[in-house]
Amino acid sequence: MNFSKLLGTPFPTVQTEQIKLRKLRLEDAPTLFNYYSNEDVYRHLDWNGPESLERSYEVINAWNEGYDEGWILRFAIANKVTDEIMGTIFLSEFAGKRAEIGYELSEEYWHRGIMSEAVKEVLSIGFNQLGLVRIQAIVTEENIASKKLLTKFNFKEEGCLRQFECHSVTGECKDMLIYSLLHTEFLKKNDEY
Repeated sequence: MNFSKLLGTPFPTVQTEQIKLRKLRLEDAPTLFNYYSNEDVYRHLDWNGPESLERSYEVINAWNEGYDEGWILRFAIANKVTDEIMGTIFLSEFAGKRAEIGYELSEEYWHRGIMSEAVKEVLSIGFNQLGLVRIQAIVTEENIASKKLLTKFNFKEEGCLRQFECHSVTGECKDMLIYSLLHTEFLKKNDEY
């Protein structure tokens, strides 16, 4: 997918009430590494995050190259005032007119509505600018906060994917729940905001 052509910019920047969604920068690596060092942040993910500061730089480069190559659109979720990274949010796994959304947030910023602002903007980009018809999310049964967030945006639980995701470090395979949101459902829900 040619993101730059579809979005009309080398990399989009979006501001909301509290946050700025922007391209990840190498100077974000120490903060990225720091918040990923917290088990509560990566508990429900398929990896433990970058295992070193050096690896954080590599991951940021890979994600940014993925944008250029058309396989991932990953934003830094930055504080609107300080520009310090608080988390990331992305669309990936593009197939036809569908994609998958994923995200993580530093624990110090939980329960402040930050991820809601980020999700709303990324859904809008996915549906309104990239022309997606379906955006899905795959979450663990235990990830109550993520399930609540998805439901808030009108995502529907479709079922359980048994032993679907195997952790890249532990090798443990978990059942995952799949949620989806269609463009028409997003338009209906978006009218309520």
